[in-house]
Parts: sequence; structure tokens; C-alpha cells
Amino acid sequence: MDQQSVFLAQVQLQFEQLFQAKKNGQNVQVLKHRAEGFFYAGELLGLVDKAVLQQLMEQSYLQVFGVALSKDSSYKTERKQAMDNEFYQYFEEPAFNRVRS
Repeated sequence: MDQQSVFLAQVQLQFEQLFQAKKNGQNVQVLKHRAEGFFYAGELLGLVDKAVLQQLMEQSYLQVFGVALSKDSSYKTERKQAMDNEFYQYFEEPAFNRVRS
């Protein structure tokens, strides 16, 4: 296995650990900072670029949470806007209907 393959496997593992901890309600600040530093080092060494990191993050997020990261963030934005605008009818629909696959 070459260095890039080893690095990418470790990136995937760190994303999975981070998202699993987040899913379990744990404080992920330390894991997040450690991962960011690791990813930055990989970029500096030419082992990975931002596009690959984004793709791996999307895959890991989907694997752990069962929903695409982009869909989850749009759901959170919709929810926040409904709260800010006191549009409580938004919450009358069950959550499993609001989160689109």
C-alpha cells in the first residue's frame, strides 16, 4: 500500500469516528480539530485535495447518518427559518416526511 492509500484510509476512519461520536451526542470538538489538522497536513504533503476530502466526508456522513450531508444541512436551514419566522405549521408534518431522501 502506498502512502496516499494509507492516508485516505485514515481520513475515512477519522470521518467515521467523528460522525459516529456526533451521532451519539458526544462532544466532537477535539476530534474535529484533530481531523482538520490531519487533513491540512495531507493537503500540504500533496496526498489529498479538498475535492477528495469533501467526497469522503459526504460518503462517511451518508453511511453514519443515512442522509446526504447536503440534504441534512438544508433541512436544518428550513427548520431554523421556520423557528425564526414562527411558522409552526412546518412542525405539524412528521419529521420523516420533511427529510427527503
